[in-house]
Amino acid sequence: MSSPIYISDDDDSFDYQSPPEKSTSTDAISITDDEDVDKPKPADMKDKRQALIKNLFPNTKTNGGSSSKWEVVELVAPVQKQPDFVKVIGGVSVHLPVNPYPCQIAVMFKVITAIEKKKNCLLESPTGTGKTLALLCSALGWQKKEHDRMRQQEASMSFAQHPELNQLDGALEYIASPQKSAIESPEAFFSKKIHGERSIYDSPQKQNVVNKRQEPHNDSFDSIPDEGLVKLQKKMRYNSDSSLSAACTTTACSCCSPELPSTPEKFIPVPEKETPTKISLPIIYYGARTHKQIQQVVKELGRTTYCGDARMSLLSARDHSCIREYDRSQWPSKNDMCSSCIKPLSSKEKQKIQTPQETNCKYYDNRKALNWKALPPAFDLKDLVTQGEIMTACPYYAAREMAKNADIVFCPYNYLIEPGIRKSMQIDLTDNIVIIDEGHNIEDICRDAATCNFTRDQVKNALKELNTVAQFRYANQAMMTHVEELQVALGNWDQWFGNQTPLINNQPVNGTEAAFSWQVENFVQTLNNHNIGQNQYSAFHENVEVFCRKFREDSRTLIGITQSTCSLLESLDTVLGFLFRNSGKHMDDFKPVLVRKLHSEVNDANAWRASQFNKQAEYGPLTLRLICMNPAVVFEGLHSARCIILASGTLTPQISMQSELSTEFPLKVSPKHIIPSDRVWIGSLSSCPDGTPLECTSQGTKQTVVQDALGEAVYEVCRVTPHGVLCFFPSYQRMNGLVRRWRQTGLWRRLKELKNIFMESSDAKDHDNNMEEYYDCVGSDMGALLFAVYRGKVAEGMDFKDRQARAVITIGVPYPNKYDIAVSEKMKYNDKYLKEKNLLSGTDWYLVQAYRALNQAVGRCVRHSGDWGAVLLLDARFREHYFTQHLSAWVKEYLGCNHHTFNSLVNGTNSLKSFMEEMTRRENK
Repeated sequence: MSSPIYISDDDDSFDYQSPPEKSTSTDAISITDDEDVDKPKPADMKDKRQALIKNLFPNTKTNGGSSSKWEVVELVAPVQKQPDFVKVIGGVSVHLPVNPYPCQIAVMFKVITAIEKKKNCLLESPTGTGKTLALLCSALGWQKKEHDRMRQQEASMSFAQHPELNQLDGALEYIASPQKSAIESPEAFFSKKIHGERSIYDSPQKQNVVNKRQEPHNDSFDSIPDEGLVKLQKKMRYNSDSSLSAACTTTACSCCSPELPSTPEKFIPVPEKETPTKISLPIIYYGARTHKQIQQVVKELGRTTYCGDARMSLLSARDHSCIREYDRSQWPSKNDMCSSCIKPLSSKEKQKIQTPQETNCKYYDNRKALNWKALPPAFDLKDLVTQGEIMTACPYYAAREMAKNADIVFCPYNYLIEPGIRKSMQIDLTDNIVIIDEGHNIEDICRDAATCNFTRDQVKNALKELNTVAQFRYANQAMMTHVEELQVALGNWDQWFGNQTPLINNQPVNGTEAAFSWQVENFVQTLNNHNIGQNQYSAFHENVEVFCRKFREDSRTLIGITQSTCSLLESLDTVLGFLFRNSGKHMDDFKPVLVRKLHSEVNDANAWRASQFNKQAEYGPLTLRLICMNPAVVFEGLHSARCIILASGTLTPQISMQSELSTEFPLKVSPKHIIPSDRVWIGSLSSCPDGTPLECTSQGTKQTVVQDALGEAVYEVCRVTPHGVLCFFPSYQRMNGLVRRWRQTGLWRRLKELKNIFMESSDAKDHDNNMEEYYDCVGSDMGALLFAVYRGKVAEGMDFKDRQARAVITIGVPYPNKYDIAVSEKMKYNDKYLKEKNLLSGTDWYLVQAYRALNQAVGRCVRHSGDWGAVLLLDARFREHYFTQHLSAWVKEYLGCNHHTFNSLVNGTNSLKSFMEEMTRRENK
């Protein structure tokens, strides 16, 4: 049964009220005819059946006390959305809204295999090949199959424990249903016709076609061949006793009683071993880099037939989802405001302010009202926050509540990677499915998660707050031991910073900072000397755990403590744990560096003397950086998952990903691009207008001839390209320097005559506003030009389809800054452990980091099989094989030998101009 049945219990009325109209697609059956009924079933037969049902399923409601004329009994199987395409892949029926590309089928097969066999998988699918949709549909398809299997298994176990269930038709479906608690009466569910009789009211889809009447079969109820519990009833005649007795088929019903119907007695439910809503069904944790990317993923989910059937949630930080008005003058951060406002009010406080609220935050108190019923089946962060504002309910805590029972949880993937965030968000990855989309920079994210930076000023501020708490000894009697021990530990850290100051004073200033680094064993020795080392870590860890738990649960007695102090303690605990746990297993994976930044440059002619320089220099506070060199330190925290699926358009070389993360990925797939070769133009420009090599290195772009040539190249692309153009720079500094030069030469004015110009901002709000304006302008005849940087928000996963990006220009190769101590030390680390840990050499690692960023930017161009666009690589180095070997496979294939001079770029046989003219003609045809 898969549809509602309308049952009339009309007992005292002449007037016939027709049931609500239902479309034929719902297969509704209205049982309200005026035909004569067969002889009713004997009372003892009915009593036996009802007794058996109530004995097996005591925790249900009966229909006897219902006062409504028409009752709707919701059956188990809801009306399913009809998918456009169904593909059986790896034994799983996968429903898709579109006919999948071959590359999508390849991806889905690997995903299903990975989940089924509990193996990790690397998926490198080119940008625009429908990777996200394939990930969602395959994972949710497997989850649904597993859900059905577990329900059936649970039902079979119940049948084995209770053999009497075999006497009830439909019992198997009832027990296997996660929605049985919503069914009003189990009798209605089991109302299947026993003997195959047919009625004009039967659903055509449910009829069993027979050629002759079958003999009644022998059942367990005294072998009486008769109807089920749902009867075709005759409407009552006024004052007609005969019709009354003939129509009644239930015992103790209101129509047989000489008394008026009364309110039934309160039913006290008997505890029942119910089928849990989720029996260890693996949760899908889907991580992307930003909420903008998550918004795109949720949009794809909304297109699928799984939307609504699979319950989702979306985790975010309070900065994104807290809707309470934030007063900066009162609270240091939104986290501090939240922890203070959600403290439970005492009874005296409630009486004093005369409020029914449980806390000082009305949004938090109403958080459970914001649930799946109040939200669309697929909702993004904007939907969540908007609905929270409408309902006066907290989106942050509502999402966390929903995540406890969700089938798929979306979040930025640092929530899955960073141990501290996993703990605070109560994310348990054990035996669950982890999907990390756009995971090409997962190595950097893991290293950053394990890297800890903290200053002496932060230590002093935390120590000051602990001293304040210590003054309230009576209110914090249970916590005083922990507070005092933390005071001692932070006091020792302050002393440690003071004793290291002479070391940094003797270091030269490189750029704007001076740095001193230790070998890790020497650094640990200095910690041991100040009683904050390996021997003291166990006690420090316990004190931090107790103190921070108290702050999160009820911080009313911790007067003066802010979130920043707890964050510092937890960060220290995490990084020291990496150093000291497991007998110092990961100690060599860290590089300790003491840094002191220079606030402003010293320009005095005599400042070359150290004494004069130090007098005039304005230094920032001392900072200790514990830099993680090995991303596996953090990534091993994900190993408890059922499987890890790491997906991106740019994972090459995949061997590097495995060795860096120290994780086996037995399953790999790297399908080809779906874009036909005639719809993509990829070329490089290797010379300036005067024939000078166009070398876009750090030094090369400082030459005015190269700067001017780059400007002219951008101008030519904009002149021949309709609608949107993206241009990527190695850094904000390089972008601002070139724009400054183009303003001086008048090129900027010429560009503005061709396109509306926008520049990517590092500020989140400015970025969102810029992108909205860009999308508005890009469809106009004039179009738009967007300047952005590699590794920025525009380059990393944003979608620019069709007219939003008809051309992509890349300037140079975005190598990391070698003068950054984290980069230089990482290269040394890889060279040291090259053979032991099967790592890439420092030089090769450096090259891979550059080309992953470049490939991500190039991928902004073509987004689907019907899209088209061009990519122009501005750098003479691309003529050499060494500088193209790490380009994505599809980029190398389409690039070939399509290298140009300024003249051939516009006037050559395979010129950018001719390509744009041809594609524009096709589009307008």
